[in-house]
Amino acid sequence: MKLYNIHVGMLDTNCYVMKNEENNEGIIVDPGADATRILSAVQELKLVKVAAILVTHAHGDHIGALEEVRQATKAPVYISAKDAPALADPDANLIRWLGMDTHIGKPEYTVEDEEEIEVAGMKFKCLLTPGHTVGGMCFANAENNITFVGDTIFCESIGRTDFPGGSYKQLLSSIRAKLFTLDNEMRLLPGHGPATTVAWEKKRNPFLQD
Repeated sequence: MKLYNIHVGMLDTNCYVMKNEENNEGIIVDPGADATRILSAVQELKLVKVAAILVTHAHGDHIGALEEVRQATKAPVYISAKDAPALADPDANLIRWLGMDTHIGKPEYTVEDEEEIEVAGMKFKCLLTPGHTVGGMCFANAENNITFVGDTIFCESIGRTDFPGGSYKQLLSSIRAKLFTLDNEMRLLPGHGPATTVAWEKKRNPFLQD
């Protein structure tokens, strides 16, 4: 497995490009902006196919380049069923708030909590973590011990809960129920900032100390 982290857009969003070295296929997670740079990473990794675009949640800084990247790669989009309606709503997805003018079409696939998907020959378990948005979805890949967590949790912090659909109480509950039950050494790859681990956040995250 090879993993690129590309910092994109005005909010320095983490966009990830992950390659399965066994078949040279890959996925893109949260193409928030700077489509040209994302597509350059696809070429640099020599992917023969982008099998999927995984969207952790429907906020503009995570989906701003979604249409351009989808059209260029012909890859299907996966997002939670609860966040899918916000893709086409510039108020719900904050695209208008961010000063962007981007139309986003319907996703090819919607996923539910605990659903397992296989893309690019890699298996992911979908973990619904509402609180930042109503349908925030984390994607856990046990084989490589990584989970894409979007804005659910950050290194020693958590996602904002003051946007439409946000809930502080629900976010903390989601983290404890869905992420803190993962292996302690599971790497958490957030939508902003550095990677962390379950063990580190259990011990160091000030929002989650009992």
